[in-house]
Amino acid sequence: MRWLLVLALVGCSARSIALHRPTDKRADEAVTALWRDDIHRVARDGDWLLTRSYYLIGDVIAATTRGEALSHASIYDAAHDSVIEAVGEGVREVSLAELLERNHYVIVVRPTGMTATEQREALDRARAMIGRPFDIRGMLGFDDPEAFYCSELVYWASQTEARTGVRPRVIAPSDLMQFGEVIYWSGKRDDRQLLQIAGERSRDPQAIR
Repeated sequence: MRWLLVLALVGCSARSIALHRPTDKRADEAVTALWRDDIHRVARDGDWLLTRSYYLIGDVIAATTRGEALSHASIYDAAHDSVIEAVGEGVREVSLAELLERNHYVIVVRPTGMTATEQREALDRARAMIGRPFDIRGMLGFDDPEAFYCSELVYWASQTEARTGVRPRVIAPSDLMQFGEVIYWSGKRDDRQLLQIAGERSRDPQAIR
């Protein structure tokens, strides 16, 4: 697994070799806008956003973990239209639009057994970690309690271990699927039908959805 660590250090910005985004920039932007509108309608504070990125490190994570081909996890802040995430530069907050723009698809998962109030508390816990470093060694099973990798932050903030009794050595983005309910699936960004729907909606924002 040493090569995974090397990729995490130097390959985070390298582009995916497995996925290619639409070449039509306007259509591409329309898909991002479509996803953002959809998530605004269905998601609430503390929901999990599981995604597949257009980065080489995303190829590696998706290929070396079981289950759904996912590469990243973050926690949603509906009030601020943003997400809290752990990336190479550490735990940070970015806009929902920025997260969506860099991904091939997104799945919104609502953690099982949590009330809306408990999810807001989870979001607050994640937000309190902004500025903490990225836990590179944790991705390999050597946890640093003062740092977080992406799915570790989501799992910890949502107190999933306390609720389920499950304490994995490493928690991958795809592993989070077993601890929640899928409430939204975006479809793949380059899907022809999705591009058509996004284009139509961008031309007529009042169209029936």
